[in-house]
Amino acid sequence: MRKILISLLLIIITVTAYSQAVTPPRLIEMLDWPIKRVDTTLKKADYLLMKKDVDSTSSLYEYGWFDKEKDGKGVARSVILMDAQVRNMKSRLLTYRTYEKEEYQQMASWLLANNYKSTAKYDFKEAQHTLYSNGVLTIRVKVITTQLKTGKKFIAYEWEVGK
Repeated sequence: MRKILISLLLIIITVTAYSQAVTPPRLIEMLDWPIKRVDTTLKKADYLLMKKDVDSTSSLYEYGWFDKEKDGKGVARSVILMDAQVRNMKSRLLTYRTYEKEEYQQMASWLLANNYKSTAKYDFKEAQHTLYSNGVLTIRVKVITTQLKTGKKFIAYEWEVGK
């Protein structure tokens, strides 16, 4: 009985940590949402609005989510939404960042399962960029390595999608 309860608790903790993850289909949907809907959706998932900068031609919204797990490791995610408008032309860019390798692998699997193919790769030493396209939409995936002065390395996985 004890093993079952412990297993159930571990499943609940894992599901809770990943429930704040933003999936590729959701990112793609957000390209067409009004900012109020994006804001409400992210706030309901416990993201905090960290920065907001709006003027007559552009807007930038940056959301962050952080949780410190019991093992002392932290989980951090961010969503950045940028809109720009010049005359009758509009553009939106969404950037999603996570530091969880498993989450990155799940998102990469989604790309493959949904007919996205790698179309270009760029290596900028500490950042590798790969473009994926399904013929209609292109998604830029970045793997960014940051080394602190102490020698400790962090790897961030970033997804950019725009229209």
